Amino acid sequence: MSKRFLICAALLAVNLAPTSGHATGGTWCDVEDANLNFHFKAVQSRDGTGPWFGIEGSLVTKFGTLPNHLAKFEIKDENLTERWLGLEGILLQVQKYEAEPFAAVMLTVVTRSIDEGPYEGTYELRITADGGDEAYLIRTGKISCGAD
Repeated sequence: MSKRFLICAALLAVNLAPTSGHATGGTWCDVEDANLNFHFKAVQSRDGTGPWFGIEGSLVTKFGTLPNHLAKFEIKDENLTERWLGLEGILLQVQKYEAEPFAAVMLTVVTRSIDEGPYEGTYELRITADGGDEAYLIRTGKISCGAD
């Protein structure tokens, strides 16, 4: 057999071999109200089995007594402590804290799919801080998210 035939056969085998698809989608949420400004987006596999990556966003609280770096921060992978996307809806939990003196911000987002369209739901923002008149504050509101 000639070298040319072997090379063509090898290239044809590579091009015809089955491959696994790795389709990706995205998830995003936004809310701006009297309690907070929250913007979030991430990329994940559409089948839900892979990790989330490209996580970015920001959280700005508008109440409570928090150090500046907790009252306003960029969301990174380490802040996203819960993440879930399914037919039923989207669940997100974003947290950031400081040990001394103890202070924490936790945002929980729970949504449901509306007629196979956007995801609508609520958020709960909890602020915990040592000292001050209000050591533990909770605010809630409505949120809209999307996914593809």
